[in-house]
Amino acid sequence: MFLKSIVPAALAAVFFVAPVQADTITPDIIFGSGNVNRGFTVDTNQGVELGLRAKRRYSSPNDQIGVGIVQDGAGNYLINSAGQTVPWNRSVWNFDWSINSDTIDGSDSLNTYTYLMSVDYDPTAGVTMFDYDPLGAVATSYVGTNSTGNGGAGIELSGAAHSLFGNFSNNNVAQNSVNMGFLPLAPLGAGEYQVTLSAFLNGDIFASTSINVFVDTLPPAVPLPAGGVLLLTALGGLALRKARRAA
Repeated sequence: MFLKSIVPAALAAVFFVAPVQADTITPDIIFGSGNVNRGFTVDTNQGVELGLRAKRRYSSPNDQIGVGIVQDGAGNYLINSAGQTVPWNRSVWNFDWSINSDTIDGSDSLNTYTYLMSVDYDPTAGVTMFDYDPLGAVATSYVGTNSTGNGGAGIELSGAAHSLFGNFSNNNVAQNSVNMGFLPLAPLGAGEYQVTLSAFLNGDIFASTSINVFVDTLPPAVPLPAGGVLLLTALGGLALRKARRAA
């Protein structure tokens, strides 16, 4: 059942048991302007840092936890679209992603690892994952280093353009904000979704972070435990994968 007029603060108390968590990413949010560095679900391993968060995109960009968004400490985000004006070809929410291939000294460039973004296309309890390379030829991103400031990454370029200019070899930070409407044939309405970002070294997962996004729908009555998020390990490039969520 979809509830279009849910109150996020109340639902947080009922369905989310972990305290509000507002992880930050390194060095800052380097794309756009006015984006606040907070509310990310982050995984780090030996200096590699991956971050994801969901935010309400319309009627205006909003990443403030508690204003149309509820976040718990286990990677779960609750999005309320009530009263929002959303273009017909866009979703009310975006997911922001961040890759830092070397938070320690920046010497390991983005090219040190390969990456996989997996986005759930099934708004029901099932999972149908759309996989793509966030640094791939047709994907777009902003790049920088550990010294790049808020909004300081310059222009958004495709992966092909970044590769042509050597940007992935000369930088260790890549980020962007993605609306479901940017992805081919993605669902735009209410439902429950998963997004996973993984980094691979020599074909093995090196780091991975995952979020669950509940859009105008209730989370499971039994709260999701910390660490209970589905960790996707299968490779497959640009593809769809179908499974079932655990009960």
